[in-house]
Amino acid sequence: MPSDEVPTVRPSGTLAVFEQTLVEAIAKLEGLPASDEREELRRDAVAMQALFRSWKVRAPSPEERAAAISRLMDVHRAVEELASKR
Repeated sequence: MPSDEVPTVRPSGTLAVFEQTLVEAIAKLEGLPASDEREELRRDAVAMQALFRSWKVRAPSPEERAAAISRLMDVHRAVEELASKR
């Protein structure tokens, strides 16, 4: 592809799964009683949504991607653990 052509943006199925995981986590958090832990997890989830949205414009480096996926799994696990306590 010549350098003056704009690359075609393709939807990412994996990215959609990440975003859906966060939507579900936020919904689950909203159903839990208010607490500092709930609010911190919600802030993390919303920040991650913004991060994943930014990937639609600029692809992450492999290191950034790996770190974000690890963080996503940590947030998901923490939400599930908090929900199981309630």
